[in-house]
Amino acid sequence: MAVYRGNKRPEPPSALPHATHQPPTATPSLRTNGSRAALSATRRSARKRTTIVMLSFLFAVVAGSAGLSYYVHTLVEDMKRQEGAQHPEQPAVQPKGMPKSVGEGGKSSSAINSDRCAFRSYPSNRLYGLSSKSPPKFLSEAAYIRGQWPIIINPIEDDGRATTSGKYGQQTAPVKVCVDTTSWENLSDKDGKERLPFTDGHNPSVVSLAPNPYAADANNPHTRLDPKYLDPIASAFPSDDIHSLFLGVTIFGGGQCKFGFSEEEVDAYNLSLHEEPQGGKRAVIAILAPPSSEHPFRTLAQTTLLLERDANYGKNRRAIKPETTDSGFARMHQEFDDPRLFFHLDRVWVLYRNGPLFGYTDQIHNPIHFEEAKDEKGNAKFVAYVKASETVRVGGGRNIALISEEPMGSNASGGMDWVSSPSLQALTWVDPVTVKDDIRFPEIEKKLQGRRLLEGSNADEPLPSPRHRRLGSKPAKSHIHGTNGYMVPLPSTGELLGIAHFHRPEDRKSSDFALHGHHYTHAFFTIAREGGDEEKDGRPFKLKRLSNEFVFRANSVPASEARAQVDADIIQFASGLDVFGSDVDGQAIISYGINDCEGGVFTLPMKKVQTMLMEVKPGQEVVDLMETQ
Repeated sequence: MAVYRGNKRPEPPSALPHATHQPPTATPSLRTNGSRAALSATRRSARKRTTIVMLSFLFAVVAGSAGLSYYVHTLVEDMKRQEGAQHPEQPAVQPKGMPKSVGEGGKSSSAINSDRCAFRSYPSNRLYGLSSKSPPKFLSEAAYIRGQWPIIINPIEDDGRATTSGKYGQQTAPVKVCVDTTSWENLSDKDGKERLPFTDGHNPSVVSLAPNPYAADANNPHTRLDPKYLDPIASAFPSDDIHSLFLGVTIFGGGQCKFGFSEEEVDAYNLSLHEEPQGGKRAVIAILAPPSSEHPFRTLAQTTLLLERDANYGKNRRAIKPETTDSGFARMHQEFDDPRLFFHLDRVWVLYRNGPLFGYTDQIHNPIHFEEAKDEKGNAKFVAYVKASETVRVGGGRNIALISEEPMGSNASGGMDWVSSPSLQALTWVDPVTVKDDIRFPEIEKKLQGRRLLEGSNADEPLPSPRHRRLGSKPAKSHIHGTNGYMVPLPSTGELLGIAHFHRPEDRKSSDFALHGHHYTHAFFTIAREGGDEEKDGRPFKLKRLSNEFVFRANSVPASEARAQVDADIIQFASGLDVFGSDVDGQAIISYGINDCEGGVFTLPMKKVQTMLMEVKPGQEVVDLMETQ
């Protein structure tokens, strides 16, 4: 039986190390694909047995060979036993992930994954298994922060009202980041059946477009984004307050939407039959409605993020060369893998990887330019692109988080103080806290600030080596990794907020669970500079607070179920974090990927986040808090 994504099909549920992966027991229905296949197989087996028995009888009569008849009889009985093990009569275990018929508590096959803007349904083996009584050893024997098993941070009962403790404000239900792929992807198969996209865009990063989303009072005049750079977007939405909207970016790449699926399951779950993304990998920019609107985070507009070829792009022989057209430099979509948004020099930037052109150990970032355009009806729209000449490379591996805004805390007059003109820095490791500071790109800075670009500058020129501060002398470290691409300032405390992740087991080897890492958990953390407020600038960062581990609730309703289980997805990746409103009683905006296939976004009360964050002792790192259960 063919299984997608180049990996063997997982063993039957009883053999899996995860008890909750077992599908529910159900009576087969002739209206399901799985039962039709089983019925056909049974009829074929019966015909085979009949043919063998007839031949046995013929040979016995003609040749009088009792031995031969006994041999054939034994062969038939063995066949029955083997088929009985594969297709037990009663009670029947429904094939993994196959839909029940209407009326049995599940969904009909025609209703599965029919809405492209709804969260997808997956088989139950794509769930974490939080309540499993016999979890696999890589979970049961692992160390966790403070020895605590992960919790679901956004249980459904907390949506739209105070949390169960009554101490916090509202949280919003997760919403899928919905992108229309039909401009580059044909969703109909050869039989004319419309299927889901190859992926729905995974690991989204969502941020506010407000100049200062952290507060709106006269005591905090700080801005992180100059509205003039958003004029093309404002022109496309003349009736909307641009400062209330949100910006998202997501990657359409390889994905794992059908990892481990059989051909029957691919059909039952209405998945794409393609093995690669049509039209190549691309990143898409989306404008989203505010969380307070009638349709939170609804996609209002989208555009593919383009590369303007005004300089060499890449550092190897495959580098893309400059190209001009009658209207200027040529533009093309490109592999902006795992894109994440951040702010620097009053602009929105995108952090990403492009392994084929820059290698897999460098993180790349560019400022995003927005340009006004017209559609075929003459209506205003916008274009988003980055320039090859403004490409900045930072070494340090995967999942770094950039630092551009540094709060100093409250001043004597009740306002907030900020580090003036901070340089761009990168948190490359969470454990121990490791920061690359003074990431400089003077020619690009001059260009962005409207001054003349130095002659001969080029994106391929080596960047100055930043000072690399690795804090802490202990050789041991945990396997925690940074996740969001931007450290969000907390003005009230002078800290920077991030979200990090673990995956267990600690390696990223391909397995029956996923192509790479799986069983992800996350944790909030804060860092701040040492020393008093008046002397923070220039001092090293240290870990200040750290939450226990958590997961996000699963939105998938397996085909054999009537509702989502109280669980998490086997792959969750929090790729975006922002704060909207006060960091004391505002909202945290969390965007995340699901199963390397789709993405969601929701809000949490900052009061809840602040309560989850717990102080660490001076000098402690994450590894010092890791304990087994």
